[in-house]
Amino acid sequence: MDVKGGSVLEPGGFFGNYHIVRRLGAGGMGEVFLMDAPERGEQYAVKVLDPAASGLDPEDVRRFVMEAEVAMKSRHPNLVQVYDAGRDPETGLCYIVMEYMPCGSLRDVLKENPRGMSLAGVVSVATDVARALVYMEANGMVHRDVKPDNVLFSYDGTAKLSDLGISRFARAPGQDPRMTNAGDVVGTPAYMAPEQMLDSRSVDSRADVYSLGVMAFEMLAGRRPNYGESAMRTLAKAIEGMPFPDVRTLRPDTPDGLAALVSAMTMPSPAQRPSSVRATLDLLTHPERIPTALPSAKLTPPPRPAVPWYDDRSVLYAAVAMVLAFCALVVALRNSIGGP
Repeated sequence: MDVKGGSVLEPGGFFGNYHIVRRLGAGGMGEVFLMDAPERGEQYAVKVLDPAASGLDPEDVRRFVMEAEVAMKSRHPNLVQVYDAGRDPETGLCYIVMEYMPCGSLRDVLKENPRGMSLAGVVSVATDVARALVYMEANGMVHRDVKPDNVLFSYDGTAKLSDLGISRFARAPGQDPRMTNAGDVVGTPAYMAPEQMLDSRSVDSRADVYSLGVMAFEMLAGRRPNYGESAMRTLAKAIEGMPFPDVRTLRPDTPDGLAALVSAMTMPSPAQRPSSVRATLDLLTHPERIPTALPSAKLTPPPRPAVPWYDDRSVLYAAVAMVLAFCALVVALRNSIGGP
């Protein structure tokens, strides 16, 4: 695909053989445009990545394009299809040609329903997304960025999961082991599983289960279970084994089984969640199988790191208390003997 002239980002111009209709949105990695393919009579969503404009490292761009090429091979009714991807050698512009989803995102739906969606709608969207994740799980992939912005709707209301750009392809042939370095953190903190905040490379599909659970909570209650918290605060609570509140405190009409499933999906420890996305989908489609008795969320906290005595706050507080007590004793003695 060649970029023609200086009209790449201008509606009415051309991007290769595509006619730019309008700008659909923008993100940290570029802009998305609605484009026509006149020779085919079809429309596409084309994400254009500009390393110079977005500040992306060239290596990040290379890895992104490599992963996009793998995403092109992923075909499922609940995944937004990727048709083409590449990088223009003259301009440095990267592009991804995707299926156009005309009915907006789940984020748009949530803005229109600030008190939560219908129960049927929640289950329908969660089931569609879970089906996409089951396909990815079966093919050795972890999405790592399940969130309302990445759930798009087709004309018939089908929810499709998009943006595989940061997915981990565990069994992709010829994968560059540097795609995600150990210790790297990728994703959206508000929806990330605790283990993903610590090391995104080592996560499995239970991290996607967690993100889907946070999103399901938000669809039910109109707000995330960790609303108003920083990522570090959420992580600290997870390390302490503190679960999220019961969604019924905000959405009382939530069926017991669905509330129990959402709680299980968002447990701090991966071992306490459903064992796989497949297991989660089975519970969504067979609610009678959902156990209403939740596993204990209390985890054994990590050992307290050794610190020098002068950095240990408990020692400092004890020392201050001893000094204050000594001063109080001196004052009392002086008052008792009538000293000056």
